[in-house]
Amino acid sequence: MSDWKDLFQEHILARGEAYYFDGAVLELHKTEHGYHAVVEGTEDYEVDIEMEGGRVCEMYCSCPYAEDGNNCKHMAAVLFEIEEQNGEDILTEETCPDDQEQELEEIIERIPEEELRSFVKGIAAQNSEIRNTLMTRYAVKIDEKQMDLLKQGVGQLVWEYGDRSGYIDYRNALDFCWALENYLEEKGNTLIERKCYGQAFELTNYVFKTIGNIDIDDSDGGTAQVANACYDKWKEILENCSEEEKNEMFSWFMSHLSCDYVVDYMEDYMEDFLTHEFQNREMLEKMLKDLDKRIEMQTSSTDCGSTWSARYGYENNIIKRLEFMERLDLPAEEIREYRRQHWRFSAVRELEIQENLDNGNLDEAIRILQESKILDKEYPGLIARYSEQLISIYETQPDKEAYKKELLYYVFECPQNNLIHIYKLKEVCTDKEWEDYREQILKNPKNYNILYPFMEKEGMYESMLECIRKETFIYNLDKYEKVLKEKFPEQVRDIYISYLHHEAERAGNRKRYRELMKYLKKIRRYPGGKEKASEIAENWRGMYYRRTAMMDEMRKAGF
Repeated sequence: MSDWKDLFQEHILARGEAYYFDGAVLELHKTEHGYHAVVEGTEDYEVDIEMEGGRVCEMYCSCPYAEDGNNCKHMAAVLFEIEEQNGEDILTEETCPDDQEQELEEIIERIPEEELRSFVKGIAAQNSEIRNTLMTRYAVKIDEKQMDLLKQGVGQLVWEYGDRSGYIDYRNALDFCWALENYLEEKGNTLIERKCYGQAFELTNYVFKTIGNIDIDDSDGGTAQVANACYDKWKEILENCSEEEKNEMFSWFMSHLSCDYVVDYMEDYMEDFLTHEFQNREMLEKMLKDLDKRIEMQTSSTDCGSTWSARYGYENNIIKRLEFMERLDLPAEEIREYRRQHWRFSAVRELEIQENLDNGNLDEAIRILQESKILDKEYPGLIARYSEQLISIYETQPDKEAYKKELLYYVFECPQNNLIHIYKLKEVCTDKEWEDYREQILKNPKNYNILYPFMEKEGMYESMLECIRKETFIYNLDKYEKVLKEKFPEQVRDIYISYLHHEAERAGNRKRYRELMKYLKKIRRYPGGKEKASEIAENWRGMYYRRTAMMDEMRKAGF
């Protein structure tokens, strides 16, 4: 072993390098025997690297993966950082990697061919991964037996990263997804290089089925990463294979939709590929025919008068059919008629709205938007979107009364997530009107998300303080502390004191105690705060003396 990177599995090293490039390595400093650092991950992890004579001797990390005896991505990230700071490689042996590479090459050159073949045969018999690689790259024919071995390689990864039941927890999820993606890339590329497109497609499907059904804590989105890799591999195969193989791929996708091949949301990748990658007219007509069957089944088995999920429902299939009609260059009148038949669906109307906007038919776009506000009155999100579109159109038109009327509708009937439209309304109001509207905005429960930014913008700091005083949490006080402290120092101090009394009773771990100390220190910076903080600390020592961790944190904080 000549390079420290050989201490890590390939996918672990790749994750460590990603952490390093993301700046996750913090507080790196030299110690007596090497280096210490903190690495940001799911939590902040402590990493120690012990070195001697430029060699890595020992590594420690506080993450669960390392505690099981593995070299983890956090260790790798720290070594990348050390290497960057030192401007040179950290070697696990004193020999230069280039020298060792050259020496290895010279040794291999001197081995007689028969002896070399015998040696390769021996290590392949002992190592299934090497045997699999040799068979994939050099077998005369990739037969069913070899495909089974390739699929077993996928199963080996599931076994390596999962527990006894096959579940992959959050600690191993992203590394598993990286390993699975790398496996597909390596084996799939070898098969494609050998023009074994059918086998490459079969392996890709198996990887997709595995990631599409596995029990995994996918907090970091690794399954989407693998699914996208499968999509790219399908595309690469489709671009290179024969027409016969393309037809076989098309048939496979057609037969595997809506058959529980993978969990429902993963079917989107298959459906998107089928819809967007197969382009000839015969295939499009087959897809249209199949889509009509699905629409007919939905029509006969459900009440389709409501607006369903645009992703999974009936509405989605209607939109897809319209796309197919346009790609098949069907007559414009036929497309318009189909839209009218399904006018109750918002997505259909939105297509026509956008078409009118693109063609400059603003009056017709306005008419459809106003109609849509009535048709979709039970869906607040849709109503808000229509109103925003109307405001954008009216803003460019001479009819300012219509513009103001729509602004009033939006501000008082739709939930507000920012101040943009509120201040557009202010621009077209008289001072007296604005004074009345401002009070209505403050009292409207739909406007909670913008309440504090609005009060700050309007300079209503007394109102802001009163609202904060009624809250049991401290987030908004922290956010607006700087401006409120300047105007109401004693009142802000007392709110923090009240918060500390309330939270001290509920705190039960060291992390919460540290947070209490942070606010206790904050109080000292207010008028009369030193005395108040000391009084609180003394009170805590009497009440919570059995909480040893709390007493320890108080001592560390200077109380």
